[in-house]
Amino acid sequence: MNTEFTFPRADVSTAVRIVDMVENLNVSPDLLILDSEVNSIYKNKLPLCDHQIVLAGGEACKTPGTLETLWQKMSQANLRRDSKIVVVGGGTVCDIGAFAASTWKRGVDLTLIPTTMLCMVDASLGGKTAVNIAGEKNQAGTVYPASEIVICPEFLQTLPLKELNNGLAEALKTAVIGDRRIVEYLLNKDYTRAVTACLAVKGRIVAADLEETGERRLLNLGHTVGHCIEAVSLFTIGHGAAVAMGIPVAAEMGGNHDFAMELITVARKLGIETIIPKTITIQGILDHLKSDKKSTSTGRIWIIPKGWEDCSQVLLGSSTEKELLGRIWQ
Repeated sequence: MNTEFTFPRADVSTAVRIVDMVENLNVSPDLLILDSEVNSIYKNKLPLCDHQIVLAGGEACKTPGTLETLWQKMSQANLRRDSKIVVVGGGTVCDIGAFAASTWKRGVDLTLIPTTMLCMVDASLGGKTAVNIAGEKNQAGTVYPASEIVICPEFLQTLPLKELNNGLAEALKTAVIGDRRIVEYLLNKDYTRAVTACLAVKGRIVAADLEETGERRLLNLGHTVGHCIEAVSLFTIGHGAAVAMGIPVAAEMGGNHDFAMELITVARKLGIETIIPKTITIQGILDHLKSDKKSTSTGRIWIIPKGWEDCSQVLLGSSTEKELLGRIWQ
């Protein structure tokens, strides 16, 4: 799939291309931002660049301090508005790298090369960038779509099983939202087809609603509780795993018990754990919900799955929210 998604903002689009090997990435960066693990494995295959910076992946890198370090590197490299930044790594490195690119000179050309399943199927497309603040996920950020995304399935060959499962969970979320066939691709380990199908679903949604005022909210399925689970666990539970735990919770909140059980069964076939550890208490969830970005004075919009390709947006006040979650945590 070589395609291009155009967004409802003047002259903003993202071209997506797929290459078979790392040697064929064919990018020419003015600054290269690299995930440390990717650099250690693929160093001799990655594009050459006079200016590069290596970051350790994980949520711990998504901080204002890292952002300032990147700005300093951009200054040293004398990056202009027409310079190109290339980010190679997983979701966290792409998040912070894209945030830096979006704010340097008020925005420079950006290419993302996702190296994890999670980043390929979800995080790389759509323009969301962010840093964490005070232990809470994605509190500050921008919407800045990359001009190009390069997908290379070879990176998945060296991906640890835990990280692969994080991506499978996010792909499962996309299947629930917009294309049930993705489950079949995942079960058959046809990851290239799964990635392209996920990007097609997300691309269609984001192209119609870049600023998340309507349909794009559906992509938050499982994330409201999922982000809380991540934070309560001090990020020892990965993003995808937390989202997988959050999706059945959302189904139960909508009274769709049978579908919640079906989701759990499919997740187990994929090797994804959906049981929330007992150390994650209802009080911990409620405490972190206060920092949820979707919060308004009237409540929070929850994405409730009723069936495959059938999700709805439901506004819940804090008291109703607390009551529904309390029943599930009993």
